[in-house]
Amino acid sequence: MGEDRSLDEFLGKSGADSVGDGESPEEDTERSEPSDGDIKSPSDGDAEDAKPAIPTFRWSSTGAACDACGETVQRRWRDEETDGFVCIDCKPW
Repeated sequence: MGEDRSLDEFLGKSGADSVGDGESPEEDTERSEPSDGDIKSPSDGDAEDAKPAIPTFRWSSTGAACDACGETVQRRWRDEETDGFVCIDCKPW
């Protein structure tokens, strides 16, 4: 097994705080911060043209009525004809 080493050796510290074999770790000089032009805002683009998300499936642990037949079921799918949520038997696949 190797000798115990300090975690400071792996942090990239240099100078008197560094413990090791005398070599100082290379510093990362290639870091670049994003400019204001690189950062996109959620409001960028055509927010007015965006359509809201429409659920296609609903699940209820206690059950809910099918909008077509009225049967109480746990799983219902959106039906474009009735513009509601229907059971598997009423869903035209």
